[in-house]
Amino acid sequence: MTDSRNTQLAERLRIALAEEQLVDVTETSKILESQSPKQLASRGLAVLNLVIGSLRTGMGGRTVISLELDPAIGGNDKELDLGDVRTGDLVRIALQSSSSTTKKKGVKSTKSKKTSSAESGASTEDKNANKLEGVANVSGNSISVVIDEDNNDTLSSFGDARLWLVKLTNNVTYNRMNFALKKLKEAKSYSRIQEILLGQANASLPVVLSDVTFLDPNMNDPQKDAVKFALSDSEISLIHGPPGTGKTFTLIEIIRQMVSRGERVLVCGPSNVSVDNILERLKHHIKGNKLIRIGHPARLFQGNRMNALDIVSKTGDHGQVIRELREEIDQNLGKISKTRSGRERREIYSDVKVLRKDYRVREKKVLNDIIMEAQVVVSTLHGAGSYSLRNAAQASGRPLFDTIIIDEVSQSLEAQCWIPIMDFPDTKKLVIAGDNMQLPPVVMSKSAKTKDVLEKTLFDRVESLKEGEKVKKLLSIQYRMNENIMQFPSNYFYKSKLVADSSVAHRLLCELPDVERIEETEAPVMWIDTQGDDFPESSLEDNNKFDTSRYNENEAYLVFNYVKKLLEHGVTPESIGIIAPYSAQVSLLSKLIHEQHNAVEIATVDGFQGREKEVIILSLVRSNEKGEVGFLGEERRLNVAMTRPKRQLVVVGDTVTISRGSKFLHEWVKWSEDNSMLEFPDIGEVLEAY
Repeated sequence: MTDSRNTQLAERLRIALAEEQLVDVTETSKILESQSPKQLASRGLAVLNLVIGSLRTGMGGRTVISLELDPAIGGNDKELDLGDVRTGDLVRIALQSSSSTTKKKGVKSTKSKKTSSAESGASTEDKNANKLEGVANVSGNSISVVIDEDNNDTLSSFGDARLWLVKLTNNVTYNRMNFALKKLKEAKSYSRIQEILLGQANASLPVVLSDVTFLDPNMNDPQKDAVKFALSDSEISLIHGPPGTGKTFTLIEIIRQMVSRGERVLVCGPSNVSVDNILERLKHHIKGNKLIRIGHPARLFQGNRMNALDIVSKTGDHGQVIRELREEIDQNLGKISKTRSGRERREIYSDVKVLRKDYRVREKKVLNDIIMEAQVVVSTLHGAGSYSLRNAAQASGRPLFDTIIIDEVSQSLEAQCWIPIMDFPDTKKLVIAGDNMQLPPVVMSKSAKTKDVLEKTLFDRVESLKEGEKVKKLLSIQYRMNENIMQFPSNYFYKSKLVADSSVAHRLLCELPDVERIEETEAPVMWIDTQGDDFPESSLEDNNKFDTSRYNENEAYLVFNYVKKLLEHGVTPESIGIIAPYSAQVSLLSKLIHEQHNAVEIATVDGFQGREKEVIILSLVRSNEKGEVGFLGEERRLNVAMTRPKRQLVVVGDTVTISRGSKFLHEWVKWSEDNSMLEFPDIGEVLEAY
């Protein structure tokens, strides 16, 4: 019987997701509806003046449209400005009218409610023009779009016309999460793992294995304990991996151990980056078709595409069955560009439609065989809900996977995690890994209720179980930070349990090759205190971005001067990272520094999650009489920032303002006053040096 608590959980998550999706779509629509194609292109959201270069067939009979810059716009040598369009983005292609680069002011849009937001911003002439949606694949100076449906008439109408492309909100992830929640809500019974997660059963207390032969000889004791724990008979294992403790390294060992025991493993994560990172390491140990990556080929790292289901189905022995059919389809598509007759184009597309139907039937069998023969399947969480995996599960006649592993679970929405858990209920074991003291899942909604629901992760759910602490293993030895950098986050976030390995505990910036030994390069932690009236923050009302961002100009000059000092004393630009909580400060710092030192990396906290640098300079921005600190009040964001450096952390900020922001910030400032090198800059010297 369905438990009412499960119904309430599913409904609570569904309502919060609906709110989040509405905010996501609304924010995107605000931008798209208010901007002309030219303005969207200037913001990096659109690409103009494109024409179709070629057409070919991709996985599932999809059409791959290769786009190139219209030769009439500056010739064949002009570089294509792709803006912020990236591989994996959902995009829309539309006809570009001659007036599409301008938009009349004061003219109210007359588009119907059914018209997609991506149409807005286009000129009146192309409001009703045909459009295609697909996934972008960016490679160097070219872009292609993979479309799923048969859109013969639309493609035919494009012909040699000039096109434009715009980024959209991707609803596929929301749809798959909602589908998983629907199954959770309506299930008549639950698997053992599902019952444990829902609090209806207790996890088995593990009998830890003692005779494990480790495949990697470099594992430390906490990592070995975590591996043995994951291989035990407990249905659920939680691996807590603080910064620099080798969480991914440990997961690789677990996967290899399971494969050596003949098990089949599904490895998931919240993003393509998270799972491609694992795949990159796994492919050195698991060869050939035994390791398969599920996902749209356009979204995969270039180096991992040989493991992609699409590529394997084309190049392996299985692929011979469908290769000839694919070639026949491509030959027909190639004829289209050679004919001007609309009637002939329609006839060719009609033939292609018949061939594609046969192609999909044959391909389904090929894909099922490849997936069922693989030992490890790697996928994003929403990719785990793909038709390819579902079809293989139905065709296999047995459980498709023995174990599900979810990495970066603390950055994953709980609803995402339910996708593989509900789709593969016969799985015997669930291993989740992450750190709930680092960045939570990205939530756009400002609603406190929605954020509270969506920021609670599966990590939190397992930890809160009756036996939560008994199924959790902490990786406690870190290999990144000087122990002085590590000390405060260890004390505050990890109950003082982190230990710096002897190889990193005392390393300093001045020990790097060619770096001079001066006071600044000998200090592992510095705080450059900007208290007073000389470093005031400012706000930037950016109407294009529909938000308010903060910046601190004099603080930016101070950061710039410190970077110059490091460079003058031998630190390389590639060794330096700068983190700021606000995009306006990132933009200002980039303008100041990148003109001369482009290799210095500058980003918000989110851009540095999972990353490390020899030096991290943290520009806090906030300096005001009210003690308002904004984003800085989010403890987990600051934990990420302060745990990125290996040899030096430099904090630039107003200790008076910061210490008034929260109990956490007060304790951080107090600790820093006792344990870091303090500097008090003179504004005159700062501006003169700049």
